[in-house]
Amino acid sequence: MSTTEPMTDERLTPEARRSIVGGILSLFVDSFDIYLPALVLPAVMDYFEPPSMPATTKVTLVTVIFVVTLLGRPIGGPIFGNLADRIGRRRVTLITGVGFTIVTLLIGLMPGYATWGYGSIVGLILLRLIGGIFLGGGYAGPVPLAIERSPASRRGLVGGVMAAGAPAAITLISIIQLVVLERFSGPDLQSWGWRIPFFFGFLLGIAYVAYYSRVKEVDLEALKKSRTGNRAPIFELFSRRNIRGFGQVFLLMTGMWFAAQIVLSFMPGLLVGVLHQNPSNVSTLEIIANVLTILGMIGAGVWGQRIGRRKLLLGCAVAITVGASLAYVLLVLLARSGAGFLPIGIVAVVAFVLPNAPLGCLVVYLNERFGAGVRSSGYGTVYTLSLILPALYSVWITVLQAVLPYEYTAVVLIVIGGVLFFVGAWIGPETRGTVLLGTPAEPGRAAQPTE
Repeated sequence: MSTTEPMTDERLTPEARRSIVGGILSLFVDSFDIYLPALVLPAVMDYFEPPSMPATTKVTLVTVIFVVTLLGRPIGGPIFGNLADRIGRRRVTLITGVGFTIVTLLIGLMPGYATWGYGSIVGLILLRLIGGIFLGGGYAGPVPLAIERSPASRRGLVGGVMAAGAPAAITLISIIQLVVLERFSGPDLQSWGWRIPFFFGFLLGIAYVAYYSRVKEVDLEALKKSRTGNRAPIFELFSRRNIRGFGQVFLLMTGMWFAAQIVLSFMPGLLVGVLHQNPSNVSTLEIIANVLTILGMIGAGVWGQRIGRRKLLLGCAVAITVGASLAYVLLVLLARSGAGFLPIGIVAVVAFVLPNAPLGCLVVYLNERFGAGVRSSGYGTVYTLSLILPALYSVWITVLQAVLPYEYTAVVLIVIGGVLFFVGAWIGPETRGTVLLGTPAEPGRAAQPTE
C-alpha cells in the first residue's frame, strides 16, 4: 500500500522516542538471549552431560541447543505477529518479554547431569525451544511500532541503530564470557560461574519489560480499518493482495540469512577447529568484527535513506556475492599457507561484515513492504520463517562436502545467499517514502520518495 507521501510531522515526539528506544532494546535483548547459550554453554557442557558421552555427541548437542532456538522463532513469529496486529504491538511485546525473561532465568537455575541425569539435557533443549518461540514473537511488536512512529526522514537511521543492537549484544556476551572464563575455572565455573551471564540476561529482560510498560499502545481501530474484511491478519497476509510482496521479501531475507549464518555461526569454528587458529585471537576477531558490523548496519540504514533502499540492497547483494565469497576464499588460502593472523583476521572481518551490515536497511524495508493492518504479522513471519533453511547450514555443508573440500563448502552457501538476495531486491519496489500509518492503496510502494 503506498501513495505519494503527504506533508508529515517530522518532529521526534516523546512517544516516538520511547518507541524507538524500545525497538533498539528489543533487538539487543533478543540477540543476547539467542546467542548467549551458543557462546557460553560449550565451555561447561560437561555439567549437563555424562562423562562417558562421546566428544562428537557433545558437539552435536551444543549445535542442537542453538538450532532449536532458531527453529522456535518461526513458530513464535507468525503466532505473535498475528496477535500484535489484533490486540496491539505493546501488549504482545510485554507478553513475549515476560516469556523469554522467565526462560532465561530458568536456564540459569538448571541442575546438571549429576542431579537430573539426561533430564537436564532434555530440559535445556525444551527451554531453548520455548525461549525461541517467545523471542520470535518479540520481533513482531516493538520493531514495527518503532518504525511506524519514526519521522519518515529518520527511518533509515532508526532502523540502522535498531539492527545494530544484535552485534552489540554479541559483543557484550563475548566480553562477559572472557571475564567469566578468566575469573572462574574448574569446579567454580562448572557449578555456578556459567550462570552469571544468564542472570545478567534475566535482569536485562526485567529492565526491558519495565521500560516497555510505559510505551503507549498503537491505535487498534486504525489497524482494523486498514485490513480488508474480518479475516485474521495472518490469513490476510497470505491473501492475493499481500502474497506477492511476502514472497519477494522472503526471498530477500533467505538470501541474507544464508550468507550471514555461515560467517556468524560456521566461520569461527572453522578458524579454530580446521584452520588451527588461536582461539583467543578468534575471540578477539569476533569482537572487532561485531563492532565494525554495528557501524556497517548504521551506515546501511543511513545510506538507504539517502539513495533509496532498493538501490542500497542491490549494491549489498553484489558485495555479498563477490566480496564476501572472495574474502572467505582468501581467508582459507592464507590460513593454509601459514600466514600470520593479522591478514587472516582482516579478510575474515570483511567476510563477516558484508553479509550482516544490510540488516540496518532491511529492518525498515520489511516494515515498509506491509500495510499497517498486517505489518506485525508480515515482519514477524518473514523475519523468522526465512531463517529455517539457512539455520540448517550444517546439513548443506555435509552435502557439499561430497564434492568440495570441507573448508570451501561455505563459499557455495555465501554465493547462493548473495544471488537470492540480489533477485529479491531486484524484483521488489523502492519503499522510501511509503506512508506507514494510514490507508494507502498498495503495500510498500511510494510514488514520490522522500529526499
